[in-house]
Amino acid sequence: MSTPPAAATSPWTPLRINTFRALWLASIASNVGSWMHLVSASWLMTTLTGSAALVALLSTASAMPSFVLALPAGALADILDRRRLILFTQAWQLVMAALLGALTLAHSVNPALLLTATLLLGVGATLGMPAFSSITPELVPATQLPAAISLNSVAMTASQAIGPAIGGVLVAAVGSGGVFLLNAASFLGVLAVVYVWRRQVTAGALPPEHLTTAIRTGLRYVANAPELRAVLVRAAGFVLCYGALPSLLAVVTRVRLHQSASTYGLLLGVLGVGGVCGALILPRVRGRFSPDRIALIFSLLYAACLLTVAQLTAFPPAVPVLFLAGMAGMGVMSTLNIAAQSVLPSWIRGRGLAVFQLVFQLGFALSAAGWGAVASGVGLPVALSAAGIALAVQTALGVWFRLAAAESVDVQAAHVLEPFVPLTLAPDDGPIMLTVEYRIPADSLAEFHAAIPDLRRSRRRDGAMHWAMYSDPVDTDRHVETFISPSWVEHERLSQRMTGTDALAVQRILSLHVGTEDPMLRALVSDRVRRG
Repeated sequence: MSTPPAAATSPWTPLRINTFRALWLASIASNVGSWMHLVSASWLMTTLTGSAALVALLSTASAMPSFVLALPAGALADILDRRRLILFTQAWQLVMAALLGALTLAHSVNPALLLTATLLLGVGATLGMPAFSSITPELVPATQLPAAISLNSVAMTASQAIGPAIGGVLVAAVGSGGVFLLNAASFLGVLAVVYVWRRQVTAGALPPEHLTTAIRTGLRYVANAPELRAVLVRAAGFVLCYGALPSLLAVVTRVRLHQSASTYGLLLGVLGVGGVCGALILPRVRGRFSPDRIALIFSLLYAACLLTVAQLTAFPPAVPVLFLAGMAGMGVMSTLNIAAQSVLPSWIRGRGLAVFQLVFQLGFALSAAGWGAVASGVGLPVALSAAGIALAVQTALGVWFRLAAAESVDVQAAHVLEPFVPLTLAPDDGPIMLTVEYRIPADSLAEFHAAIPDLRRSRRRDGAMHWAMYSDPVDTDRHVETFISPSWVEHERLSQRMTGTDALAVQRILSLHVGTEDPMLRALVSDRVRRG
């Protein structure tokens, strides 16, 4: 295999693009501000109440929106203008943080108000996250997308590593109210960059999707995209084992290493630094190894780190082990993120990434709770060792769910119109049954049947329901494809959503047709619910 040119593998190449660089720097400031808020809010809550439960509820209030609103947020990222959605959600968080800061300085905050403000900040972050993630392919060329995603991972990890420490120092220096106001100011950078960015938007002739329809379409797409499902399965398998280390590290530091809270913070920082290094080396590693090989190597390295941490009883050796664990964990997660983005066409990218992020969040929550219960029952060494062994075993998923399949998916719009019988219907007319008649000779039936699954998945990915293929028992060359669209406008979306991979699936079937006329889409309208 030839080595890709340096420009394609350098982790810094996307930073040469002005808009991406400005947004990347602004996102670091914004993410640091968000971590500062959590530290400040937790400290403020301890001064407002002696209830440990209320202090813990701050983390719940911050995380809950990501579980409840992830799918609607993904749908909004696809049906609304992503630039405007980012501007709205960033402005929302700025206002919420500023109000909380002002109320705190006025000594008007109570536990309920602090929890509410944290929840509302989480709502803004959740609603904006899919849109923010979805614009990366619009900012950089396709050849630089893996490096850009790795840099975004660097921004997230670096913010998580330094944000809490900066927050702790600033709480002591300017108080919680001042930190909340600084968090509000941290959103100004993203707002300014996105405001001046002139996004290339192609005006569509069709009205935007309804939110509930968009969510159903997104879930149907995931169900019929085997390459994306492979990424999701691999992500779930990894994160269910990965979460054991970060969730139990505090207990490891106190019980096994006999160290203080400051050492715990230091070890978290080491884990973060390792993650940053992992994200930075990934573009060059991708030039040498396949995604499946990278995921395998880094997963086994992380498993070895878990097994090693399980045996540690001293602080010094924990530092290099946690550095390697951070590097390995980020290597796997960035590889999965790149694979997910590469199989998602623009029209569904927000919903697809929302599902991907939800898998990670749910998986981490279940991992933390599950390995915590194991540690309470049989001890830390057994729990960490079991997580390491489970992680090594789950790498076998790569045999059946290969990430390399993502590289064969062509997500570019095909702009191909299938022949159809002309007719005029109102946008809300429906449901619509679409039929296509093919004539397939007996000597092509085996190839026809082999091509049918790809056609079925293509139609259903793009929004069709109740797909079926029928054969005529009398005229054995005759085969009729049928599928349902809920309305005429939803059928019209199908042609706009067709990608290069979808077009290949259709063309493969058409190449077997031997009739005197081309197969044509014909529509049947349900009289029962016709609104025209």
